[in-house]
Amino acid sequence: MCYGLRQDLEPRMSFATGLRKALDLRRADVRAELRRGDSLEDILNRHLLTVEEMSDSEILTSVLILSPDGKRLTHGAAPSLPKSYREAIDGSAIGPSAGSCGTAAYLGRPVYVTDIATDPLWAAYRDLALPHGLRACWSTPIRDGEGGVMGTFAIYHRNSTGPTRDELNSIEIITDNVAEAITWARTS
Repeated sequence: MCYGLRQDLEPRMSFATGLRKALDLRRADVRAELRRGDSLEDILNRHLLTVEEMSDSEILTSVLILSPDGKRLTHGAAPSLPKSYREAIDGSAIGPSAGSCGTAAYLGRPVYVTDIATDPLWAAYRDLALPHGLRACWSTPIRDGEGGVMGTFAIYHRNSTGPTRDELNSIEIITDNVAEAITWARTS
C-alpha cells in the first residue's frame, strides 16, 4: 500500500486539509456564538472537539491561557482531558522545565515531548499525567496579532510518539484559529 492512499486506492485527504475546511466552518460561527453569550471555554471546546474527531488516532487537546502577568497558564479548554488533571495543572507557572505547555509559553516556541515518562521537562508533572494514560504532549504557543504569546495549544497522546509533517501543518491551522477566537472574545 502506498502512503497517503487507502486500501481501495482512493486518494486520502490529509488531516491538515480536512481540518482547515472544518475549522473554516467553525470560524464562521465564532462571532455569532460570542454575540449570543457563549463562553470562550465553550467556543474553544467546540474547536478542540472538531480537531479530536478528525484525527486518525486518539488525541486529547487543550488550550491554556497565559495570565495577564505572563507567569502562569490557566485553563482555557480541554474537552477530553480528565477533570482532575485539568484542575491539577490550572495556574501552573511557566518556565524552562514546566512540562510541554509551560516550557512552550516560556520559550515562545513549540515543545514536542514524545515520552512524558522520561523527558526531564516533565519531572514535576509526570506523576499528574501518567496515571491518566498521557504519554506524549506536543505544545505550541498561541500568538496574538503582534506576535506575543497569549497561551498554548497542546495535543496529548496515550502512546509515546512525535508529530508527522501533516500534524505539524495541522497544529499551525489550529493555533491560528484559536488565536482568532481568543482575540475576538477579548474585544467583544
